[in-house]
Amino acid sequence: MKSNLLSCLAVMLVSVFFFTSCEDDDAQPVVKAQFEASSYAVSVGEAVTFTNYSAGATSYQWHFGDGETSTEETPEHTYQVGGKYPVKLIVDNGGVKDSTEKVVTVSEFSYVINYGGYSGEKTTISLYDKVTDEITNGYFTYVNGKHMVSNVQYAYNYKGKVYFMGNNVDQINYVDATSFKQNENGITDGIVKPRYCVGDDNYLYVSCWGGDIWTDTSLSYIAKIDLTTNTVVGRFDLPGGPEGLAIVNGKLYAALNYDTKIAVIDLSSEAISYITTPAVSSYFIKDANDNLYVSLVNTYSNPTTEDGLGYINTTTDELTTYKLSGVSSTYANILAADKSFSKLYVMTTAYDANWNLTGAIAVFDVATKTFESTNFAEGLAGLNGIAVNSLTDNVYSFIAPGATQAGKVNVYTSDATFVKELDCGISPIMMFDIN
Repeated sequence: MKSNLLSCLAVMLVSVFFFTSCEDDDAQPVVKAQFEASSYAVSVGEAVTFTNYSAGATSYQWHFGDGETSTEETPEHTYQVGGKYPVKLIVDNGGVKDSTEKVVTVSEFSYVINYGGYSGEKTTISLYDKVTDEITNGYFTYVNGKHMVSNVQYAYNYKGKVYFMGNNVDQINYVDATSFKQNENGITDGIVKPRYCVGDDNYLYVSCWGGDIWTDTSLSYIAKIDLTTNTVVGRFDLPGGPEGLAIVNGKLYAALNYDTKIAVIDLSSEAISYITTPAVSSYFIKDANDNLYVSLVNTYSNPTTEDGLGYINTTTDELTTYKLSGVSSTYANILAADKSFSKLYVMTTAYDANWNLTGAIAVFDVATKTFESTNFAEGLAGLNGIAVNSLTDNVYSFIAPGATQAGKVNVYTSDATFVKELDCGISPIMMFDIN
């Protein structure tokens, strides 16, 4: 009996030793990945701190969703492009790993210029989030505590400032591109009916109509503004109503809205030459090779059947034309390109059977140099301009139902699917980026 008891005790001791030894050999560290971001909704250029709260980890691998990584325990990261970014943390301790993932939304903003009423409310500016498709109206007033006092024809982001071409009253105002604060008075001396502008080095070139150009086409000129002093330091007298401008290889191209030619100004010698066009021109868009597309339009003062697009080889200044009836001359945003510059969207207008003015958006295939047979959108009453989202390739149409009514921004995907309609200010005309 005693022998049997001793045998049982021996077996039990061996068993306890065996299982205890196995547990010691198989013990694994407990690793749990966990983190928090300083904010999950930030703007482009705003730093985000990712604070690590993981348990049991000895090494860290961060993937920020934009191709960048880090092995720091608590890193900081700045996004350069708007979007929704999945941030993943992988933690490790001797081969034992765990991971977790959270999403950071990085907003990238555009601004919508609402021209306003010529004899009533002046321009307002709406802030547009290109990631969330949300719009905030009255943004300039909100930031500056005052209303704009002019009707803005065009806005231009250059060297850390946004310049507004105001043609009622005549002036060029500017704000800080980051804060959107207006810290100085606008430029008024030497500026009459500003229409458009383009920058080169420390100068801003502004197309000015100079007065009632529809009665005297010799009034117009291009003002040269020194941006270190914000004063007009020179001008090119240029009859014919200069409208859109572009600078390529030291040459300033000026579309003339009251003459069938495009002016080419050598900025070194100040010599002026001309490219003959079959119709008056209004605005340019530059491709990746610094060649120019230009809108050719049919107007009351210069009727033509040769409206459409022109293409300028800026090396030879040779013009090739592509016909499209009804190309609009309304405002600066009548031409827009997709991200890859494979398509150009062109705004057209025409009267329907009841003499109502409606618009359409045509598509020009850059590779084949032809217009697609089907419009991207049509039957758009009050079409006032178009734009493309540089992040998503969504297409926007700006709708102005009247001179005193709030306008609309219609949002479409790149395959022409309607997404939503957004309320904005009176007579929206264009969208421009800050980032």
